Amino acid sequence: MENVDARELQMLEQYLEQFTQQVEAYSRQLEMLENRRMETATAVETLNNLAGQEEPTVLLQIGGGASLRVHVPDTDQVLLNIGADVVVERTNTETVDYLGERMTEMEALAKKIAESIEQVQKQGRDVAKRMESAYSQAQSRMDPGIQG
Repeated sequence: MENVDARELQMLEQYLEQFTQQVEAYSRQLEMLENRRMETATAVETLNNLAGQEEPTVLLQIGGGASLRVHVPDTDQVLLNIGADVVVERTNTETVDYLGERMTEMEALAKKIAESIEQVQKQGRDVAKRMESAYSQAQSRMDPGIQG
């Protein structure tokens, strides 16, 4: 293996730090995405449970730890935020379908992020191996007389 100088070691250390930061950032994204997916799954479950019930009641959180029991007069008309603060009215079934598609998209994105994490971790392991090899070379150059 070729010799490694101090500048290259410093550069490898910086790469390793950058890889660590990238993994942390991807992990935060993955966690936020999973929270959104779970929230969406809960909405789908709630809409499915409300469908067809006579005089369904839900808890409405009003802040400060307080909630109200609220009767839902029409469970088939749902206000749905489709992004950019645009809200549309859809049927319960249309909303469940839309949210299901969103969850599928989130799962695909989560898979891509997980793959990115894996790729960056592999790059980090490669850099760490290179650094370990360089440190071993430097140590063996410093202790030439320790060969039994």
